[in-house]
Amino acid sequence: MIDSTGGAGGMPEGADGALEPAGPRGVTISQAELLDMVMTDAEQFAFETNRIAARRLASIGRAIRMARENPHIYVLPELMSRAEARDWAVRAAATELSMRLLIPTATVLNEASEAHTLAARLPKLWLEFLDGATSYPIVRAAVEAITGWDDHDAVARFDTELAGIAGRVTVASFRSRAKRLRDRLSAATLAERHRRALTERRVVFEDAPEGMMWLHALIPALDGAKIRARLNATAKQASRASGETRTRDQLRADQLSDWLTGAGTSTAVQTRVLVTVPLIAGLLEKPVRDTRVASTSTSTSTSTPTDHPTASALPAHPWLDVATIDGYGPISTETARHIFDTATAFRRLIVDPITAEPLYLDRTQYRPSQAQRDWLTLTYQRCSRPGCNSLAATGDVDHIHDWAHGGRTDIDNLAPLCPPEHKLKHVTLLRPEKTSEQRPEQPPESTKSADVRATLEHLLTSSAPSDGPDSDRATHDWPDENLTLDPKPPRRRWTSPTGYTSDTDPPPF
Repeated sequence: MIDSTGGAGGMPEGADGALEPAGPRGVTISQAELLDMVMTDAEQFAFETNRIAARRLASIGRAIRMARENPHIYVLPELMSRAEARDWAVRAAATELSMRLLIPTATVLNEASEAHTLAARLPKLWLEFLDGATSYPIVRAAVEAITGWDDHDAVARFDTELAGIAGRVTVASFRSRAKRLRDRLSAATLAERHRRALTERRVVFEDAPEGMMWLHALIPALDGAKIRARLNATAKQASRASGETRTRDQLRADQLSDWLTGAGTSTAVQTRVLVTVPLIAGLLEKPVRDTRVASTSTSTSTSTPTDHPTASALPAHPWLDVATIDGYGPISTETARHIFDTATAFRRLIVDPITAEPLYLDRTQYRPSQAQRDWLTLTYQRCSRPGCNSLAATGDVDHIHDWAHGGRTDIDNLAPLCPPEHKLKHVTLLRPEKTSEQRPEQPPESTKSADVRATLEHLLTSSAPSDGPDSDRATHDWPDENLTLDPKPPRRRWTSPTGYTSDTDPPPF
C-alpha cells in the first residue's frame, strides 16, 4: 500500500491542481488512484474474511461428524452399547468446541448442521463461499430457505441460480430473491410451508444495557397484526388522557408489559424472580440512607466510633449498593427499593460486608436446601461450565465430588450445571474436576470492618421475615443453621479425552 504522506520530493501538484503523493521510484499517484488502492485492499480483506469463515464452518462440521463416527472418543466404554452413545458424543464435541470458541453449544450444533447442508445440498454455493466470493450471512440465508424442502431436483436448480448471484447482491436482496425462487420452484403450497414454519414459533429474551431487556416473539403473522393493532389503539387512546406525558412507543411498551405480567389484575401470574436487594438499598430506613449519602459526599473527617455503626460508617463497597436480578445483572436502587417494599415474602441471606460473599449452609443430606440453591444462584448466576449461558436458577445442582463416592452436600462441593452438561459428566469423558488450587487469602479486616460485620449480622438475624410462599424453615430458623462466613467456591477444570482443558475462575464470573 502506498503511504499517503508521500516519499522524497514531497507532494507534487497534479494537473488538476490537487496535491499527489509520490509513489515508489518517483511515480506520481493521484489521490483517486490511491483511494482505489485502499478500497481494493478492503475488498481483498472481505474475500479473505469470507474464506476464513468458510474454513471455520467446515472445521466445526468436520469435528462434529468425526465425533458422531467415533463415539468411543468421548463415551464411557461401559455405555458404548447404548443407543444414545452417538448423540452423547456429538453433544460432548459441541460442548468442547463451545469452550474452545467461547460460543454457545447450540451455536456450534447449528453451524455444524449448516456446514453439512451446504456441502450436501448446496455444493455450488458452498464452493463460492470457500473461494471467498460470498459471505456467511448469504449462505446462511440460503440454508434457511431450503429448510424442510425435500425436492432434491428443485433444490439443485435453486443452488445453481443462487450461486450465480451470490456475492453480487446485498444480503437483503439475496433473501428476497431466494424467497421468490423458492416459491417458484417449490411444489409445496403456501399453507404447507406455513405449517412447517409454525413449528419454529418461540419467544427470545435479550439483555439490554441500563436495566432493560428486549423481548422478541416469532409468531403467526395474523396474531402479530392483531397485537400490533391493539397496542396502537390502546396507546392512541391513552395518549389523550389529561396529563399523559409518555410517548406512543413508551405507552405501547408499558401496555405490553402490563398485559403479559397481569399487573393490577386478579389473574396475574405468581412467579418467583430471585432479586438480590442489598442491605443499604432495602433494609435501612430512608433517613439513614440519606444520612449516609450526605456524609459520604460532604464529610472528610474521621468518624467517631459508636456502639452501633451508622450507615455513613459502612465501607464503600459497590456490592453494598447494587441490587441484581438473577440472570440479568445490576438494577437501579429505586427499582430495588420498590421490589423490596412490595414483595410478599423474602429470604434473608447474610453476606460478608467486606467481600460481599454470601454465607453457606453446611448440609449432610443428599438434596441441597433451598437456601443453598439460592446461594448458588446468586453466586454463579449461570451454569458453571465455561461458555454456557443457561441460568443457574433453572439448572441442576451438581455434587463436584459425587455423592455416590462420598461427596457431601456442602456449598463448597456444589455447583450449578444445566441438565445437558450434568448428563455429559456422567456418561462421557468430558467432565469437570475440582482443582487443588486455592483462592488467595483475603487481607485481615480492620476493627471498623469487624464492627460493621457484627452490626449487619444483628440486623439480618434479629427479626423474622414476612410470612409468604417463600417462608420455610431455612427462612425462619437461621440460628440453627451453622452459618459460616466467607465461603470459598472451588475452581473447576474441565478435561477432554482430546487433551483439552479449560479452567474456570471461582464465581462470581
